[in-house]
Amino acid sequence: MEKFTSDKIESFITTLLSAEKCLTYEFSTPASFSLDEICENLKGREFLRQIGAFVCTDSPLGRLKHSAPFASLKLQNLFGIPSITTVSMRDRNTLALQSELMGMNSLDLRLILALTGDPLRLGNQPQAKGVFEGNSQLLLKIIDSLNQCKDINGEGLQGKYQRIYPFCVMNSYAKNKEVLYKKMQDKICGGALALFTQPIYDVNLAEELLLWCHKINEEYQTHCVLVFGFFPIFSYKTAQFLHNRLPGVFVPKEWLSALEEANKVGNEMQVGMQKSQKLFCKLLSLHNKFHLMSANKPDCIEKILS
Repeated sequence: MEKFTSDKIESFITTLLSAEKCLTYEFSTPASFSLDEICENLKGREFLRQIGAFVCTDSPLGRLKHSAPFASLKLQNLFGIPSITTVSMRDRNTLALQSELMGMNSLDLRLILALTGDPLRLGNQPQAKGVFEGNSQLLLKIIDSLNQCKDINGEGLQGKYQRIYPFCVMNSYAKNKEVLYKKMQDKICGGALALFTQPIYDVNLAEELLLWCHKINEEYQTHCVLVFGFFPIFSYKTAQFLHNRLPGVFVPKEWLSALEEANKVGNEMQVGMQKSQKLFCKLLSLHNKFHLMSANKPDCIEKILS
C-alpha cells in the first residue's frame, strides 16, 4: 500500500474532472469502536487499484455509526487513497461545521460530500434532536467561504489552508422531474464539483440525468461531473427495500419480478449478479464515473469489475 500524500487529492480531482474513468467506493462506517475487521477485509483487494477515493458515510438513516471524519482519516492513511468525508447538516450548526471543516483541513481531509442528512425519525436514536440549520446548499456556502480563508460571516481566518473540494448527492429518480432538475441545478450553481446519484437501475434514467447535467453546465458555464451510484442487487429483499424505502431510487418491475422468481427457486445471487453485471456494462458504455456501493461486501464489487 502506498503512503498517502496531499497531492493525491488534487490528482483525484484532475481525474474526476477529466475524460478518464473514475471510480469511488463507499465505506459504510459500522456501529463499532473499531474499524479493524472491515479494513482487514479490504487489504490486498485487487479492485482498490482502480479506486480513486473512498466515500465514508455519516450515520445514514439517522442510525448511530462510527465517526465519518475519523474513519476517513484512518482509511486515507492506511490505504494511501484519498477519502471523501460525508458531512451532514442534520447534527451540526454552522459554528460546529466551520470548526470541524477547519480541523479536517489541517489533517488533509479536504474532499467533502455535503448532505442535508436523513431525518432522525428513521434511526435508532430517538433522544437525539436534529439541528438542520440549513440544507446542503448552506454547507456549500460555508465551504466556499472557507476556500476564501473567511468564515460564513465574511471575517478573515488565520493560518495556512488548502482548498476544500465540495460534492453533493442527488436522487436518481423522482415522480416530479421538474423538482429533481431544479435540485440538480441548485447544487451545481451552488458550487458542487460532482453530484453522486442514488443507485441507478434504469439506463433511460441515467441518460436523462447526464443530459440534464450537460445542459446545466452549458447554461451556467460550470464543470460539474455526474457520478452514477451503483449498488448491485443480489436478493429480492434488497430490491424491495431499495425500491420502497430508499427515497429517490427506482427499481424497474422487471428486476423485482426476476428476483422474486429467483427467490422461490433459491438462485437469487446468480440472477442478481447477472443482471447487475449487465447493467454495469450498459451504464459504462454511457459514462465512466461511478460510485460503487456494497454495504461493506467488497467481494461483490470485485465480481462486478471483473
